Formats: sequence, C-alpha cells, structure tokens
Amino acid sequence: MRGFVLLTCIMACLGANAQMVSHQVTAFKQFEPATVHLSSGKPLKVKEANVFLRNSQLLYKSGGKVKQASIDNVIGVDFASRSYVKIDSILAYRVGSVSQNDLYCATLIDMETYNTNILNNRQVTNFEIGSQVNLTTLDTETDEEREYPIQNHYFFQYNGKFIEAHELYVLRAVPKAKRRIFWTIVREPGFSWTQEESLLRLLKGITEGSLE
Repeated sequence: MRGFVLLTCIMACLGANAQMVSHQVTAFKQFEPATVHLSSGKPLKVKEANVFLRNSQLLYKSGGKVKQASIDNVIGVDFASRSYVKIDSILAYRVGSVSQNDLYCATLIDMETYNTNILNNRQVTNFEIGSQVNLTTLDTETDEEREYPIQNHYFFQYNGKFIEAHELYVLRAVPKAKRRIFWTIVREPGFSWTQEESLLRLLKGITEGSLE
C-alpha cells in the first residue's frame, strides 16, 4: 500500500518537474542482459531485461513474450550502464555518489499529459499504454512519430535511508550541524530540485559538511 501511495504522489508531483519527451516506453532501446538482485539474496542472471517507463518496473523476455517481474521480489537490478535499486514500489538508477550517500533517479511517463495529448490530437495508436497494457505486444523499437512525455524524479540515499529530493523531506533528515550548509546551497541562484548538478552539489554539502 505504501508503494502505491508513493507512486501516486510521484505522478501527482511530476507536473512541477521539467518535462522531456521520449520516443520509447522503456529505459533502453533494446532489451539487455542484467543481474537481478532478489530479496532471497540470490542474484539472477537475465539475458533480456529492461525497465518500463510507465511505472518504473522490471521487464524481461521469456518464451518470446515480454513479462513484468514482481517488484516484491526485487531489490535491485544491474545493467551494463546503470544500477537500479527498488525504492518502495519503483526502480531508480544511481546518478552519483558522495562517500556512502547516493543520488537516484526514477524516470516515469507522465500518464496524465500523455492521455491529454492523445485526446487533443485525436490519435489512435497500436500501442495501448493505459491501465490495460498488453506486455506481450510491447514494442520497444524507437519510433520518431511517437512522443511520450517523461519526467525525472529524484531521491537521496542519505545516512542509510531513502529520501525524496524535496526541501522539507531532506531538511528533516539533515543533522542540525549541517543545516547551515543545506540552506546556503538551496538558496543559491540557479539551484533546482530537478537538476542533477544541483542535487549532487547538495548531497556533497550535507555529506561532507563543506561548501568546497
């Protein structure tokens, strides 16, 4: 239930973030080999895997069909170019690290904007991305005519806990001794809660307690 609430909150807040466009509905153009880390502690090698941008879930191919893995059994996924971890009910990839702390990003399709665009354009496509998604016919090839509005949502893994990259949540997690650093950075001209450069600078500051 908590995971559902988190995903709902993320989708509700996406409008406040910078929006981009993707021409595919998966993180990678092609399904790639991956190592899936299970809650049982046993790693599982998967020949063809991907991440579905509609809900940031793990997809894999089996018997010629595309299937969605049960997120309950997954704690992380390593691809050649990215490492994902499960944060409640979604997969987020590591953007960068400062000492033992990390910045993660979950990329999601803005379904509200997508559905509005479909209605406004009065288009009917052969790919149904709504609540009734047929994964067996998922087409992951790049299609320049298709546009899916996507937005990035960021999280810190700070002192062993995952925190949404939001002023109030991060402030609560920062020790009092480092709050001056926190306020100095977030009040800098150009700071943004949706830009990786800003967030990595903040992570460095609240980790090391320095503006250097």
